[in-house]
Amino acid sequence: MSHGAAGDPSADLNSTDVRVLAYLAESGADYPALVASNTGLHAPHVERRCDALRDAGLVESVSGEVVYRITGDGRDVLSGGGGRASD
Repeated sequence: MSHGAAGDPSADLNSTDVRVLAYLAESGADYPALVASNTGLHAPHVERRCDALRDAGLVESVSGEVVYRITGDGRDVLSGGGGRASD
């Protein structure tokens, strides 16, 4: 996930990214498998998207285990409409 031509990470968000960010904004932090289970998405896809969202600075690892939470930038992107909704 790049930050788009103008440095806007929301330009590259897809519908999965928006669902993951929204779930983490509400839940606080969770394992990718539980994010998948609670959003109706497939775990391997959520794991890949969490990695991409982490690389974009929109989520962060909470501990040595793979538990993610949304960052301030992720909340900003989510509240700004979440970008395009395609997979």
